[in-house]
Amino acid sequence: MVPRRHGIQGLQRLQDVPAMSVKVFRWRAIGPLLVLFVIACVLWWLFADSIARREAQKVGTQMLGAKVEIQDLHLDLRHGDVTIRGLTIASPHEPFKNLLQADEIVADLDVVPLTERKIIIDRVAANGLRFGTPRQTDGRVATKSGEGIAGRVLAETHDWASQFQIPALQLARGKIGVDSLDPRRLSTTPAAAALDTRADSSRRAWQAAFDTLRLGPALDSASATLEQLKHARATDLATLAEARRAIDRLKRARDRVTTLERNVTRGTANLKSGLAGLDSARRRDYAFARSLLKLPSLDAPAVGAALFAPAAIRPFERVLYWTQLARRYMPPGLLPRATTGTKRVRRSGEDIRFPKERSLPRFLLRNAELSFLLHPNAAQPQRYAGRLTGLTSDPAVYGRPTTFGASGPQLVAGGLLNHLRGIPVDTAGATVGGITLPAFEMPGLPLRLDPGAAVTQLAFNLNGDTIHARFAIRSSDVRWSRDSTLANTTIGDLIWRTVSGISNLDVEARLAGALEHPDLAVRSNLDQAIAARLRAVLGAQVAAADRQMREPVDALVNDTVAPVRAKVNEAQTQVQAQVAQQRARLDELQKQLEQQLRRMIRLP
Repeated sequence: MVPRRHGIQGLQRLQDVPAMSVKVFRWRAIGPLLVLFVIACVLWWLFADSIARREAQKVGTQMLGAKVEIQDLHLDLRHGDVTIRGLTIASPHEPFKNLLQADEIVADLDVVPLTERKIIIDRVAANGLRFGTPRQTDGRVATKSGEGIAGRVLAETHDWASQFQIPALQLARGKIGVDSLDPRRLSTTPAAAALDTRADSSRRAWQAAFDTLRLGPALDSASATLEQLKHARATDLATLAEARRAIDRLKRARDRVTTLERNVTRGTANLKSGLAGLDSARRRDYAFARSLLKLPSLDAPAVGAALFAPAAIRPFERVLYWTQLARRYMPPGLLPRATTGTKRVRRSGEDIRFPKERSLPRFLLRNAELSFLLHPNAAQPQRYAGRLTGLTSDPAVYGRPTTFGASGPQLVAGGLLNHLRGIPVDTAGATVGGITLPAFEMPGLPLRLDPGAAVTQLAFNLNGDTIHARFAIRSSDVRWSRDSTLANTTIGDLIWRTVSGISNLDVEARLAGALEHPDLAVRSNLDQAIAARLRAVLGAQVAAADRQMREPVDALVNDTVAPVRAKVNEAQTQVQAQVAQQRARLDELQKQLEQQLRRMIRLP
């Protein structure tokens, strides 16, 4: 209808508007999507296993510091299965030896956490594990490059192991060499110079403190008051009051003298400890000169350390390497964690990750069942079973420690990694029997020891930065051989006659103390026998060389130590005499004033 001024003129027909239709599928786009999906499926089917195998080898090599090789890896994400065949992990410490080999490893993977870039493995079954097998190429990576977490940890543990001072038993030809003694390498001389400076400084400080007491006016005033009191009457109240004030001044002066005396006593005690430190420094210089003389110690503990300490430190170093590596990859608490970033053209940098409570860890292996062989080349190889639980990158998030256990014929092993709190506690222990140990040269002796089949024990505990460890070897089938080039020497013959009849070997090494500088003690059943034989042969020669060693040290040190010792004694005597003299004068004046007051006021 069209409106007009006086009504409606007529009707006008409007065009029909077609209804809007909603298309569920856009057929033109579905085709390319299907093509891309098919291509992605084909690429996944063709290359997923290869890519996963290469990445697993790369990540494993970077984390462990040794080559990780995988013959075949198959992903079945539809069923959540990962199968690895032909796994080989090289040893990070030995060039041509594998850490372990595995025939087959099957893992049950939780697929949903993969969307959050987290790997959660419910169960792993590993079959055909073998340890210590030989290899054709050098598989060490961290030793060569020194890069990454594994490289740094390996360098740290190597430096830690090299700190132990192993006494050298240089007796192959029965000679004791003499080298020159460098005075600059003696520790007594700089210690004496430092103590001389301390003695001068202490004496000046004591004299300044004594002068600030200003006892002269107090003593003179008290003496004058005493003279007045002797001629005063009992009714002279002013003189009596002055006498009491003089006594109070003497008491305060005596308190100041007492304070100075205590300070002097503490200072002299420090100087005396410095003198004792000079004696300790002289003993260290004796030991240093003894090492230059190549003078062997004939004590049984020193002989045991010289013979077996190098071999005993090696297992401690390797266990510490794996423990420190676990602490880097499984840090305690919920602190931010830095990891090496993705390699880039410029700098890789570091990735900082902030763990969260009540969430899934970044990596978690809930349960692993292991089946392995310790004697794969034996006529009747025996199988062993092991179990690993709670291996995770975020122990505090997971809330449970990592545990390991293995058992079988002549084998008991277990371990616990507790990184839930701020101070991690790592414990491991193993007893293995029937292991054939390799033969080795006896350090400093023309002998070669073949332990044969032995029982090996290892106990390790690292609580924070405190270490307690024990390593023991026991064998009843020891075989000896000697170097033909040194067989005709006197000492070589004596040592050979001493040990050739010993068929048992019992070696024990203990490590205890702070991780930075622990104490190492090594003993064996050979110590007493070898030490007694060496004392019988080399006793006179060692005693003469010991006297020869002390003479140059004393000649270089006495000229410096004697004046310092005299200066310390003089400073102590002088200050103590001054203090004692002034204290005696104060006490005497106070006593006379008090007696005079009692006489005048007739106190009982």
